Amino acid sequence: MGVGNYTETDVRECSRAFTGWTILPKLPRGPIGRHDWFLEYREEDHDDGEKTFLGVTGNLNGEDIIRIICDQPATSRFVARHLYNFFVADEAQVPAWSVTPPRDPAAIDLLSTTLVQSNYDIRSTLRVLFHSDFFKEARFARMKSPAEAVVGTLRLVGGAEFPAPGIGNLSRQAGYMGQDLLNPPSVEGWHTGVEWINSGSLMQRINFAAGLVGDVSRPGIKHILDRLQTQGARTSAEVVDSCLDLLGPLELSQGSRDGLIGFLKEGGDFRWDTAEHIQTSTARVAELLQLIVATREYQFA
Repeated sequence: MGVGNYTETDVRECSRAFTGWTILPKLPRGPIGRHDWFLEYREEDHDDGEKTFLGVTGNLNGEDIIRIICDQPATSRFVARHLYNFFVADEAQVPAWSVTPPRDPAAIDLLSTTLVQSNYDIRSTLRVLFHSDFFKEARFARMKSPAEAVVGTLRLVGGAEFPAPGIGNLSRQAGYMGQDLLNPPSVEGWHTGVEWINSGSLMQRINFAAGLVGDVSRPGIKHILDRLQTQGARTSAEVVDSCLDLLGPLELSQGSRDGLIGFLKEGGDFRWDTAEHIQTSTARVAELLQLIVATREYQFA
């Protein structure tokens, strides 16, 4: 619902309504395995007294609380704005939503209405979102979260599809960038957008991505090199554009693109007709890919 749409008294009354609701842990039979939790209602632990939550009074239980929350207009708009922020474009930070209007009010209205009309069916709402013009037109309007930066780069370079030595270190990279997976700093979650970036986290992002794309033994990088080699001799501008397409596609500012072209021009045109040329061109492409993932534009999705 968002801050400002409930009181501290509502929070206390809500907790009373959920008394008796608990989870029953079921430990896995083996040392490693799925750990299932089951919802259990213990009637003897439930507070049967009268409660008042968001203006509704009665012997409320947890299901009543959920229904009352979903009946509030603020709820559908709050959920809609979260969906927009996650899938479309960066919004202001959640604490500011009560005073900062949405980036696209019409989009929030559409998603909010769909949520209510579908009885909060997320699948139906996402279908509307993914077919909308505002979703299709949004390009590079979201700052990648650390998880997206790590997983996206790993999927690009390949070689990390299955557990292997070193996979634990890869899983910790998002934490080094500011997103300790499954451990948000508060119940609010992480602040997104530009707040993912500071001098330390940006260097961590660049070093991580550059280290991977510079490894020409990676399957994904081999694929890029094979595609470039198939294209034959190319100018520096053509190689830059091909790499941007194979890495994304990415859209760089003219200044960034010119800088990459200028870097490649120092070595002349690309050739793949001899073993020496292949070795030289491979090293130049690896350096180019490292420069591309160090650009501002690579941090956006």
